[in-house]
Amino acid sequence: MRRSFLTALSGAALLMLGSPVSAQLTDLQPGRNFSNSNAFGTGRSENIDIGDIDNDGDYDVVVGNGGDGTAQLNRIYVNNGGFQGGTPGTFSDGTGSRFSGVPSDTTRDVEFVDADGDCDLDVYVSNRGTTVNDGEPSRFYRNQGGAQHSTVGFYQEDTDGFWGTLISVPGADQVFGGNAGPWRDFSCDCDFGDLNLDGDIDLFHSSYGPNIQGNRDSRVFLNDGTGVFNEMWPWINAGGDIKTHTLDIDLVDLDSDFDLDVINSSRDSQARVYRNNLDLDSMSWSGDAFTDITQSALIAQGATLSGTNNYECEPGDVDGDGDFDLWMKNYNGNTDRLLRNNGDLTFTQMNSWIKGDPSVDENEVDFLDFDSDGDLDCFAANFSGTNWLYTSGLAQGLTGGQGFYHRNGTSSGGSQASWQELPVQGNTSTTLDGEAADMDGDGDPDLLLANDGNAQNRYFENVRGVPDTHAPTVHIMTMQGDKSDGSDTIIRVQLRDNANYYVIGYYGVDLIYTVDAGVENRVRMAASQGQQFQGVIPGGIDGAISYRVEGADDNGNAFASSTINYTQTSSGVVLLQNLDSGTSGIYGKPYLELDGSFAGGSMVSISLCAASPDSIAALFVSFASTPTPFRGGLLYTIPIDLQLDFASDAGGQVYFQAPWPAGLPSGVDIWYQFGIQDATHPKGATLSNAVKNTLP
Repeated sequence: MRRSFLTALSGAALLMLGSPVSAQLTDLQPGRNFSNSNAFGTGRSENIDIGDIDNDGDYDVVVGNGGDGTAQLNRIYVNNGGFQGGTPGTFSDGTGSRFSGVPSDTTRDVEFVDADGDCDLDVYVSNRGTTVNDGEPSRFYRNQGGAQHSTVGFYQEDTDGFWGTLISVPGADQVFGGNAGPWRDFSCDCDFGDLNLDGDIDLFHSSYGPNIQGNRDSRVFLNDGTGVFNEMWPWINAGGDIKTHTLDIDLVDLDSDFDLDVINSSRDSQARVYRNNLDLDSMSWSGDAFTDITQSALIAQGATLSGTNNYECEPGDVDGDGDFDLWMKNYNGNTDRLLRNNGDLTFTQMNSWIKGDPSVDENEVDFLDFDSDGDLDCFAANFSGTNWLYTSGLAQGLTGGQGFYHRNGTSSGGSQASWQELPVQGNTSTTLDGEAADMDGDGDPDLLLANDGNAQNRYFENVRGVPDTHAPTVHIMTMQGDKSDGSDTIIRVQLRDNANYYVIGYYGVDLIYTVDAGVENRVRMAASQGQQFQGVIPGGIDGAISYRVEGADDNGNAFASSTINYTQTSSGVVLLQNLDSGTSGIYGKPYLELDGSFAGGSMVSISLCAASPDSIAALFVSFASTPTPFRGGLLYTIPIDLQLDFASDAGGQVYFQAPWPAGLPSGVDIWYQFGIQDATHPKGATLSNAVKNTLP
């Protein structure tokens, strides 16, 4: 099932790979690709992130401010496209209303994440502390859509509600004491990913200590499924080094075994690699959860830090072989290095892969395909001076010896990319972070810059790019064999594409399965992060099961995996079975999900995503199912025994939670399906998928 990233490249590029010696880098879109389209916000802006806060189909922006200076407000900017009815790729400062009442902070990192699993993006900020010796709590802002039953895209601080049990945190650092709740630390970067593969998003919290002394532990917090993060301690092997000068971490599967490993950059000490030891059969850690393998992965390979200022590590498949290589910022003095993933959890430093490195102090790198040729180009944020683009020559047939990455605007150092791509105006501030995503909906990636020193933050619009036509590819996928234990079957898939990992995490990916060649059941797969997704085929099914994975990138470039077949025999009961019978509306097919044990008195939740916003959403319930054609779809809840009327919020969501009634007999089948008013649909309404519930 492993397929090379090169399968996504054009036929012409593949032909060129046959004669790499003569390959030369060409400017595919002559002229500067990027224009200084927009300036938004000022501050000591340390970090920036993109996400769709109001579920209207475009990317909004959050900026983390304060950094190494005095405390400042973090700010949120709403894309004027979508529900706003304005021009996509222009932004309005929504801080006063959407971040109302949030405190000023000294923020080093900011992350969008659906921490509580209610179909909208919450916000997490990592803070460094206001004095040398006093840390500051990292904070959560909860999106008020979804389970909050208020307006999606508006936030309230709920730091106390998200932090749970503490184990290793000293009492003096705890805000409330009692080994629970928020705590003070010095953090530059925290990342979210499903570390134990239980379907929700966990937190890896890094620390560099007061005054970047490297004397504080990094920590792991597991999500309990409701958005409460409880500390797991110890999480590393005895002797593992977790007191570092960490400024950046990334959670990706480095060895293609489906669990997320950890790579960090450390300003004044060796970057480290932590291997995840999760056992996928038992879904547990039998010993150390993670092992520090830096010695074998990097040091023994000669891929070691020399000098200081290793601010950033960035994973990406730069050579097209399917696994994650690592771009290490300022790794040998002020020279960047690429570390090739050898596929066995070792990395080789490839000095020839980057051409024209200016050898100056730079702060951050981000992958993007700005010329839409199918490979990963790179943006480098300069700590003091000029930001740079590097054009990848992979799609044009260049070899590693010729250099995969060529700095634009120079012919020095072997670079073949003498042409300029970035604008002159607004490109010489102290840029501490850059993000790359299609902000204006025209099919190519744009750039967002977070600048220090109270300079203007910038939006560089990609004006010469062409729409991306390269579909994602499947790197690896679960190959399920025959089984007879009646348990749920978890299917995982990893994708590769010509985009960075955080954009890929927003892709819509579905698991489709049939039983005995019957109706197709479609399950929306959850993003585990690290370009990985997972979905569940419910247990208790007897029969021949076939499944595949389908999805598309932000531009609608679709992919489909091959179909995998297995046989399952059991005597169990399928608690929930998803039936794909919905019809597409303004945001695709509305998706109904039920969650709970369905035991008397226990809490059961019903959620609906991707519905028409601000519309009537009727939940139909039936105790017998006669599937009936209805407005272009199939209505499973005929006859309708119960109807509950809701109103979707501005993000097209409905969320309802209530205790399950006691006394219902075991084995009863119940069908659920939403019908949603949708003025954009030719039939005036859409249907969600149907869900069949067999009571335990």
